[in-house]
Amino acid sequence: MKRWRAASLAAAVALALSGCGGTGGGSSGKSGNDKGELLVWVDNTRTPAAQQYKKAHPDQKIRIVTIPPDAGYVPTKVSLANRTKSGWPDVVFLTNPAEAATLASEKFGYAAPLDGLVPKSVRDGFAPGSLDTCTFGGKTYCLRNDIAPTVLWYDASLMKKYGYQVPKTWADYQRTGLKAAKEHPGTIVGAINGKYGAGTYFGSSGCPTRDTLSLTKVHIDLTQSSCTRVADLLQPMAEKKAVTTVVPTDPAFAKLGKDNKILMLPGPAWFGDFMFGPAFKIPKGRIAAAPMPTWPGETKSYAGQVGGGAFLVSAHAGDRTEKAADLVRWMTTDVTLQADQPTYPAFTAAAQKWGEAKAKDPYYAADPMPALTAAANALRPGFGAVRFEADWQASFNDTVGKAADSGANLRKVLASWQDKLEAAAKTSEYSVG
Repeated sequence: MKRWRAASLAAAVALALSGCGGTGGGSSGKSGNDKGELLVWVDNTRTPAAQQYKKAHPDQKIRIVTIPPDAGYVPTKVSLANRTKSGWPDVVFLTNPAEAATLASEKFGYAAPLDGLVPKSVRDGFAPGSLDTCTFGGKTYCLRNDIAPTVLWYDASLMKKYGYQVPKTWADYQRTGLKAAKEHPGTIVGAINGKYGAGTYFGSSGCPTRDTLSLTKVHIDLTQSSCTRVADLLQPMAEKKAVTTVVPTDPAFAKLGKDNKILMLPGPAWFGDFMFGPAFKIPKGRIAAAPMPTWPGETKSYAGQVGGGAFLVSAHAGDRTEKAADLVRWMTTDVTLQADQPTYPAFTAAAQKWGEAKAKDPYYAADPMPALTAAANALRPGFGAVRFEADWQASFNDTVGKAADSGANLRKVLASWQDKLEAAAKTSEYSVG
């Protein structure tokens, strides 16, 4: 909780600095300017690929800077560059795509629209809806490197042992969760902490908690049935402890895995490789993936979103703009490169190639790619990048999370979450409609 509040504060400070001139200077130096040098900021994971691009373009001056993945780092540094009028990276990678909303804002003026720089034929090759995250007012400000659609992860061995069927609807999911909690005390079927709850359950349902209409207007309405049905789904399971508010990255959650208490866990694609085995210590041959259950009145399975990364091009790149856009295009769409990356590629052709190895991975009880592919093609619309990302998570824990822990009415507490979201949006200079 404290980490996300700190990130929110950092972003707010950055926004204030960019608007009033701020103080201090960036540590990156000038971005090339008259020298024609392309300055590229990427995280440690993306650095080898950027170096590969540099090696393939020996006639082009490229300087690669490895930056930390910390929330708020990029907006803060760009804010300082705005004050000194130098030091802007021509290309930047965001581990948190929501920061695109800050960098594209009028006060920052950093992110360049990519519609005229990247052909539509290329943009159409990304997973449907994946670029919507940083599309504002009809302009696309990023190319997604990877996405994190949610699926229904489950322990196939435990399901078979207990005689349960993988649920196809959320009603079935609730019944199975309550049955498991009664017959096998301590067993859980989900996590509802912060982004893992809000992005997975409310995101897949289409609840408008962060529907970006533009860079200055956001739609928030938790009275809609797409929100109240989530509260009704979670209420009895929270009361019977079938879902937990413990964050999946907490050691206490890892103990659930070691104790064979994780029956199901709706969550992002990256949970498959980075959580079940490494963190939860669940042996190979047990974990499988199914599409997200369907909501009442719907026949299509929709996915929520929890994670992913994005590349942006600077509006200050000048005559380096096309070269910057070419690097971003290559980093996100080169099939050979993307097929070897650790998380689900946003570019569809790359995802197909990436999935070939995943389909043969002996860790899984069954090929997870059918469920992952279906999820990538069924991202629920309305989940936009917002400048109040950290408060979006914190306010969920302060309202829905606390209510789940105390046994309070989740439907009633949605009003409090709405109030906090609206306040956070207005502080971030959105109008709420």
